[in-house]
Amino acid sequence: MAKDIVFEQLNDDEMKLVLRAYDYDVDCEGFILSPSGCRIPSEEVPSEFLRATNVALIPGSLRPIDGSPTSISKFIREEVEDCDDDRA
Repeated sequence: MAKDIVFEQLNDDEMKLVLRAYDYDVDCEGFILSPSGCRIPSEEVPSEFLRATNVALIPGSLRPIDGSPTSISKFIREEVEDCDDDRA
């Protein structure tokens, strides 16, 4: 049986609290900063940086990714593949 993937939407303050709890931060322009203080580039559009207002956090690692449908569907595909690999 397939594992359920649950999405939760956080408001801006909740997102900042979660990011800070995992050593990330948000600068005054709303960009997410890595634990070393650098803006995190988007995997989808490398010339852009992740903003707290349009980011998704990967369960288990809380790695920030783009909150776009493309990035989220990529995550779901990878999760399904990992699940299938675990069954083999």
